[in-house]
Amino acid sequence: MKIFRVLWILLASVAAPAWANEFNVQCAYSHTLPDDPIMYPGLPGQAMGHDFFGNTATNASSTYGSLNDNKLTTCDSTADVSAYWAPQLKRASGIVVPSYQKTYYKNDQPVVPLQAIPAGLEMLAGDHKGTTPNPHINFLCAGGSYTTVAPTQCPLVTGSDGPYAQLDISVHFPDCWDGKTLVPDPMAGIVNMAYRNADGTCPSAFPVKLPELQMNIAYDLGQDPDMSSAQLSLDPVWQDGRWVLQWGGMYTAHGDFIDAWKVDSMQYMIDTCMNAPVTQGSTCSKSIPTYYSVANADAWTDTNGVVHATDATLMSTTGSVVLMKFDTPRDLGAYPYATSSLQTYGQNVSDSTAVMLDLYAASTDWDDATHPPTASACSTQHIGGIYLDNLPGVRTNDVTSYVAAQVAAGATQIGICIRNTTGRSVQFSSREGGWAPALYLK
Repeated sequence: MKIFRVLWILLASVAAPAWANEFNVQCAYSHTLPDDPIMYPGLPGQAMGHDFFGNTATNASSTYGSLNDNKLTTCDSTADVSAYWAPQLKRASGIVVPSYQKTYYKNDQPVVPLQAIPAGLEMLAGDHKGTTPNPHINFLCAGGSYTTVAPTQCPLVTGSDGPYAQLDISVHFPDCWDGKTLVPDPMAGIVNMAYRNADGTCPSAFPVKLPELQMNIAYDLGQDPDMSSAQLSLDPVWQDGRWVLQWGGMYTAHGDFIDAWKVDSMQYMIDTCMNAPVTQGSTCSKSIPTYYSVANADAWTDTNGVVHATDATLMSTTGSVVLMKFDTPRDLGAYPYATSSLQTYGQNVSDSTAVMLDLYAASTDWDDATHPPTASACSTQHIGGIYLDNLPGVRTNDVTSYVAAQVAAGATQIGICIRNTTGRSVQFSSREGGWAPALYLK
């Protein structure tokens, strides 16, 4: 039986305006502790049993600083060392260890552009004393639909490994921040987040609109669909000189989150995904870079050798050369990454044919202001290609080996050029246009 089953996704039914993109991150189960760094900070063992995801060092004393110091994460984006946690689940057959959680960062009711989640923001959702359905908590059995009513049984469905049952608990976090309080104090009544108004705007006391986190926790039930005895952990009580575990109903479902995303990766999500015009296409889903370096110069030379250094578009035709250069991202040892790509926004403007352009290494002793390049800045060292058609869109093309060699050589800037032998005209947005070329490391 495979641990990772399909996560059944709730799709929003609202109409999407120009910035209604989203992104997601999936984090495997990390560990379980009777800790809660938001409700019981610095008090290990005094909270209910929690299942933790993401940052592997999360405990009762975790803060933004300690999370940021530990770059080990179970998430599929190495830029996300945040802490996610939820209460333990058990039923008559024993504790059910979650397979993973998948959090969608959404703008379900897009009225205004979103702001980046501030580093170190702590959030809670759900009611750990709940006894009735909660509009912000959903339950889903594989093969079924989301509901606020806790199921007593999840039916067996057929997967690639045969029949299985799966339960997902979806926790919807509030999306309006007060703009000043990073760390709430629930015990003292200090709240830093609120849910949006019915019209999608934020309450006046919580004016900053952030992405809405929807944390979906997946529990593989194997071939035992019974949920009639299911319970979630509650805070322990002190009896006879020791903490005694407590358990409650499914309506006590809740979730917690401390943001420790790499700051510029979070800003990329907001600028390039959440608030980007739909006409530029979506680079969301899981396409979040760990390092991102926008071109500091770009230009193109036409067949007569004339340099075009300030055009909004870079034209690639037979005989022309497109040149771009980037600052080598700093502190590359801080977060792990595996691949390096050139990210561009382009299309074949001659016809509907899909074409392949060639990427080469380029010199960096030029700029697009006082020292414009010549075609000779483009070398004969082939480093990759760009495959594209006539549909405008974001292209992310591998240049891992070349970037690794440049980094190893201590290069502070990285040059790349494009040659076109297809007989067709291809157009790319320049840094003066709507989408700047960039190095994309993930």
